[in-house]
Amino acid sequence: MELNTHDLLEFESVTDLISNSPLPEWVETSIANAPFVVVRRAKVSEGLVPVGVRGPKRNERFAAFLSVEQIVRRITPEQLAQERKWNDNSKEIFNYLERVSKLMNNHSLNWGPVGSVGFELASGKETTTKSSDIDIVIRFSKGFTTSIAKEIEAELKKNQVRVDVQMEAMKGAFSLSEYATSEGQPVLFRTVDGPMLKRISIHDLR
Repeated sequence: MELNTHDLLEFESVTDLISNSPLPEWVETSIANAPFVVVRRAKVSEGLVPVGVRGPKRNERFAAFLSVEQIVRRITPEQLAQERKWNDNSKEIFNYLERVSKLMNNHSLNWGPVGSVGFELASGKETTTKSSDIDIVIRFSKGFTTSIAKEIEAELKKNQVRVDVQMEAMKGAFSLSEYATSEGQPVLFRTVDGPMLKRISIHDLR
C-alpha cells in the first residue's frame, strides 16, 4: 500500500497505536470518538507507518506508529476533493472550500483538503471551528511556475478565511506563498530529515 503524508488512516482501536512513550489521556478519548490518524512526514520503519493523532485542542497532537496490517481504510486528500462532501455541510468554512475547489479545478491541479477541514470531511466528526483555517495540499506538477503560484495566491487572499497551501513534491514539501515570491531563490523545504533551504526545480516533480 502506497501511503503519502496527509493521508488519513482509519483503524479499529487505540491499542493498535505503537509508541515508545505512554499515550496521553486525551488520545484514547479522541480515538474512541474518531478512529483516524494522519500520516506524518517521518522515516518509515518496516511495516510501520508514522502517524499523528489529533485532539480537540490545537496543542493536543501525538506522534505514534501504526502497523500497515491494522489499517482499515485509507482516505487521501485528493479523494476528499473528488467526493466534495462539503456541499452537504452548511458551515461557512465549507462554502469557502467550494470556492477554493473551483479555483484548483480551473487550473487542473491535483489537490485536496487536509488539517481540521480534511479530518471533518473524512471522519464525519466536527473538528472545525469559527477560527479554523482551510489547509490544502497541491501536488507539485510540471508547468507549475511561480507565476501560476502568484495568481493562485492572489485569488486565495480574496477569501475571508485564511487558506494555507502546502506544495507536495517528490521528497518533501514547501509553502505556496513562499514559492510564489521565491524568484528562483531557495525556499524552506520540509523533508523526513528535517527542514532545509532548497531551490525548487523540475527534479522535485512527483
